[in-house]
Amino acid sequence: MAWARDSLPPAIFTFIALNTIAVGLRIFVRTRMSKSFGYDDIAMVVAFIGFITLCALTLVSLHNGYGDPETRSWYNMSEAVRFFVASTITYIIVLYIAKLSVALVLLRIAVTSRGVRILLICSMVALTIWTTVTTFIVAFQCTPLSVAWGEGTGTCLSAAVLANTGYSISAMDIASSFLYAGLPAYLLKGVQLSTKVKASIIVLLGLGVASSVVTIIRLKYLVDVGNLRSPTGVEAANAYLTTFVYSITEVGLTLFTGSLAALRPLLKLVPWGQTTGKGYGTYGPSTKQSNVREEMGNGMKLQDFNDAESQDFIVPKGRVHKTVQYEVKYSDVS
Repeated sequence: MAWARDSLPPAIFTFIALNTIAVGLRIFVRTRMSKSFGYDDIAMVVAFIGFITLCALTLVSLHNGYGDPETRSWYNMSEAVRFFVASTITYIIVLYIAKLSVALVLLRIAVTSRGVRILLICSMVALTIWTTVTTFIVAFQCTPLSVAWGEGTGTCLSAAVLANTGYSISAMDIASSFLYAGLPAYLLKGVQLSTKVKASIIVLLGLGVASSVVTIIRLKYLVDVGNLRSPTGVEAANAYLTTFVYSITEVGLTLFTGSLAALRPLLKLVPWGQTTGKGYGTYGPSTKQSNVREEMGNGMKLQDFNDAESQDFIVPKGRVHKTVQYEVKYSDVS
């Protein structure tokens, strides 16, 4: 399982770079373009800071020799386990905050759908309860906790209990991921969209599902954790590190996807898929094309909808389609 120790640093640095760009662009859009910095943005920024903390704790643990069967002069196994326990607790909290941010974004969009809003609020309450319980289980897996990194004497929960805790986190994560990935498709059902907006939604939904797939793959390695003879030692460390490769990937994708969802106003700067103003509105072509001749006067320019606004009211009540219809009449004056 040495591959887990070798794979973690590249995964960590890759997602730190990607999310630094994504979260930075999100802050720029919400503070400078749309002027709509809200609670979902605050949650995402906190989650990003937590992700950086999570990565730092994991790297320090690896530097001190966590999961390495070799013994090097600078290794401090007590410190290695201490930092890894801290990173595990941080992972649970950061994942919760990231999911909360995504839910808050959807809550903005579903401003006219009471049923969806109730579903989102219930999901956030369930995530809060689930996260609180699992955090306490991990934080108090040993009594005293210092026993987990080999200091003092006491008792620890069995590996099976910790694995079941991991199963519960994964189950809630998978359920919320598919829920949050599928809701935008439901909310935007029947709404005419431009090609570039449709493409952006497909990409975002695909990334959301990819995060869920990573969580499902992680379940396979949680089974190995459940079969451990002891929750401590090199064998246990290797099993935990293997699951952590997928944990880092999962959180990184969640942050990245959640940040991209707020970058819709930047689509106005992309030439591909922009409307030309010749009978086309923001959400697709008009239902009636004009046959007015060019020589009859200056062309009529249709003003585009202000996409720099927040996601507020993105789905009009009753799913009203934006269309453009006009009629030109003239008479022959003798």
